Amino acid sequence: MKRGKFIVIDGGEGAGKTAVLKWFAEIPFGKKFLITHEPGGTPFADRIRALALSREAAKVGAETQFGLMWAARADHLQHKILPALEKGKNVICDRFDSATYAYQIRAQGAEHLEDLFWQTREKFLDAVKPDLYIFFDVESEEGLRRVANRKGKKTHFDERKLDFHKKVRAGFLDFFKNVPHKIIDANQYLKAVKSDFLECVKMAL
Repeated sequence: MKRGKFIVIDGGEGAGKTAVLKWFAEIPFGKKFLITHEPGGTPFADRIRALALSREAAKVGAETQFGLMWAARADHLQHKILPALEKGKNVICDRFDSATYAYQIRAQGAEHLEDLFWQTREKFLDAVKPDLYIFFDVESEEGLRRVANRKGKKTHFDERKLDFHKKVRAGFLDFFKNVPHKIIDANQYLKAVKSDFLECVKMAL
């Protein structure tokens, strides 16, 4: 059986990717995909997610966050992503290793872990690297404006200062130099972003 395609979408806070994925999951074309998320995606990984995004975690260093993210990712891959791909199911994941690079390596100042990041990526993703990353690129100021107007609980990442989010964006752009990717202008109206996203996904299959 032909293995399914593995697509990752990522972006900074307020990029709109979660809203687009919610819409995508409800259209007939999107219902053909397994849609999942990180950190989390499995019961065990979701418990790590709750810890990593907690107020307590705001006080820990990038090294601890780095370890938590890869631990959650290993379980997610083993118990959800790989089984689906091997059954021929196409998978879209909201965030993946791209976020670990942007948030922990760059924005949290853990450049000393960069070599370890790529080594860990080779080891953990040896069986399956994403076929395509789709980056929702939003200016940091616009992303934070959207986050401020968003209802619901905010994480400690949402509440960090503008300089942190600019480092996140720069980290994403550096990461995508090394992997197959498409960039969507997420400063556009949501309708245009949805259209661009749908086109990218169809081209990846």
